[in-house]
Amino acid sequence: MSVSDGQCVPGGLEHPQEQSRSGWLVAGAVALAILALGAAVTAAFALSMDRAAHTLTSSMLEARASRAEHAIADRLMACEAVLRAGAGFIDNAWPITEAQWRRFARPLNLGEALSGVQGFGFAAVVSKLSSAHLAVLPAALWSNPAAREEHPQTAIVFLEPQDVRNKQALGFDMSSEPVRRAAMERARDERTAAVSGRVTLVQEIDSEPQPGFLMYVPVYERDLPTDTIEERRAALIGYVYSPFRAGDFMERIFNGEARDVEIELYDNGQVSASSLLYRRAADGARVDAPMSVSRQLTVGGRGWTLRIAATPTMVRNNQLVPVWIVWIVGACGSVLLSSLAFAMARSRHVLRERVLADERLLEQERDAATLLENSLEVFIVIDEQGRILEWNKQAVQTFGWTKNEVLGRPLAELIVPESLRDAHVEAVRNFHARKHTVLGRRVEMPALRRDGSEIIVAISIASTLRRGQTVFFASLRDITARRRQEEEVKLLNATLEQRVSERTQELESAHRRLEAAYRNLEAFTRSVSHDLRAPLRAIKGYTGLLEEDLGQSSTPQVQRHLAAITETTRRMDAIIDNLLKLASVSQRELQTQELDLGELMRQVVAEMNLQPPAEVHVELASECVRADAGLLALALRNLLSNAVKFSQTRAHPQIWVGAADVAGARAYFVRDNGVGFDPRYGARLFGVFQRLHSEREFEGTGLGLTIVKSVIEKHGGRVWAESRPDAGATFYFVLPECPPGLA
Repeated sequence: MSVSDGQCVPGGLEHPQEQSRSGWLVAGAVALAILALGAAVTAAFALSMDRAAHTLTSSMLEARASRAEHAIADRLMACEAVLRAGAGFIDNAWPITEAQWRRFARPLNLGEALSGVQGFGFAAVVSKLSSAHLAVLPAALWSNPAAREEHPQTAIVFLEPQDVRNKQALGFDMSSEPVRRAAMERARDERTAAVSGRVTLVQEIDSEPQPGFLMYVPVYERDLPTDTIEERRAALIGYVYSPFRAGDFMERIFNGEARDVEIELYDNGQVSASSLLYRRAADGARVDAPMSVSRQLTVGGRGWTLRIAATPTMVRNNQLVPVWIVWIVGACGSVLLSSLAFAMARSRHVLRERVLADERLLEQERDAATLLENSLEVFIVIDEQGRILEWNKQAVQTFGWTKNEVLGRPLAELIVPESLRDAHVEAVRNFHARKHTVLGRRVEMPALRRDGSEIIVAISIASTLRRGQTVFFASLRDITARRRQEEEVKLLNATLEQRVSERTQELESAHRRLEAAYRNLEAFTRSVSHDLRAPLRAIKGYTGLLEEDLGQSSTPQVQRHLAAITETTRRMDAIIDNLLKLASVSQRELQTQELDLGELMRQVVAEMNLQPPAEVHVELASECVRADAGLLALALRNLLSNAVKFSQTRAHPQIWVGAADVAGARAYFVRDNGVGFDPRYGARLFGVFQRLHSEREFEGTGLGLTIVKSVIEKHGGRVWAESRPDAGATFYFVLPECPPGLA
């Protein structure tokens, strides 16, 4: 390397001939690189087009498969509905005649509504048929007793419409054929609609018969039980059924589908020629085996496999651009780009020195302009007449005027407030004749934005000569936000302590409410997640029926057992009620208002209608609290009920309701003279299903005090209890008080 005029020049390229040779080599290398890159990009694009076409084809096949699956399921559901209607007709009117069956079937219009359904008929158990029915059947029923196994002999009695094909099937014993019999037994034993496997219908009289299948719906004697399999077999009358020619049935379903795919339907989930139910080939094209989707269907308890395969034509049609066009355009583009790159490389080599020289001349000016244009402060330049010469990006953001809008216009008309405008113009005009106090100093003054709003700016002004004329450089910064923040900080400092205290109380209250809601909701979910009420109602109903059936004949032991069942279900019902109340407390939104606690307590006492010898003494004067009336009444009712329950063993149960100042807060209490409790276990009182006494001593669900705690904490208060064994108990609770003006 050699140094010349402050530049580094490659030491081996000073000779003109060597520089020329280097230029050709570099240009050729660039051209070859561009050509190789173009070929690679073309190949990648062609591959991506092919993959995109396959992806689009796969998506289309999935959509077609889903549509076909739903169409098959919908059509078979419609057929099942028709069969169930026929079963209902026979169940209601049996025995019936052929004329009655024909009148019932004629309005169904199966040939139009459900194309592909060969018929709508009834196959009866022969032993259940009357002599009138048997008389109209062929003399020799189509039956193979050895093949029926344990299934009773059947015969097709009715089959509509009475065309040439269906007349061939009358009297046929379908239970003598294994495939049909398997579906019939499944329908009979499971009391459901069942679809058979692939069969050849007896109606097939063509030289090339279609595969077929049948759907059965069982019919039982109306007055016989059908709860068990044995009872269903004994009560079976026959089957309402429909035979289907698979080709005609599926062709109607897929009639609107384009023939650019091959559709196949196989029975029993096996893809083989022996299980093929239906095949529709694509128009004049072989399928592309890898491009196919399969769906497993379950119809009437029978598994089917639906397969849809694409054709190469479908894949090509899904290509946005044919691959051969991509290759041609890519090759031409690569050659063109490589030629252009070669020419540009040669031109760049020739002009390199000239460009470098021009760049050095402009470098300092460009750097300075870039710094000022991208400065974080507003930068403005004006001439001696006050006209704007420079206006950077920050000026645009601060004042709202674009650079093209302000260049050449007087600065005073744009950003100087009207109260300062005359002074500004006078100062610029008499710059050379007066002493200046703002040059070189940072001062703060108002300025105008384009929308007329006023801001505060910190400005520094300097002057210099440019081409013999004085120009002024102004550097400004918008300090409006800082001024506003300073005022806000002053205001915030004045109220910060109060806001912190209020926010802390709000957060603590919200945290307690959230914990209470979570605990209660979790307990509720575990208890009633399986809908306990329905089994309880069933137990109650059956117990009542059992008591009525037994009457006076039941023994004392049986009566005790029934009473125990009734009491247990009653207690479980009470637990569910309390769980629901607990959940409603957790989930209900508070609707607080100013309440007179003494008046509310007296209302609750009156509603409870406590019977002697229990006495309640409400010693509350006008105590105003902010609370939800419904929830607070629920909590008070539970506290009073708890006090009554645990003081009922006293000769004279006494309950007192009052208020007291506890730890600087107004607390309200419910006190009784009951059995009390060990204070070591006081924390367990408010837990879900927590009890300190056995069920035999005092009945209850273990949720009453939990509901009380949830209600009080939801209001942002707290609740606790104090007691000693055999010395009564006192339950305290604290609620938000009314503002002083409302108390």
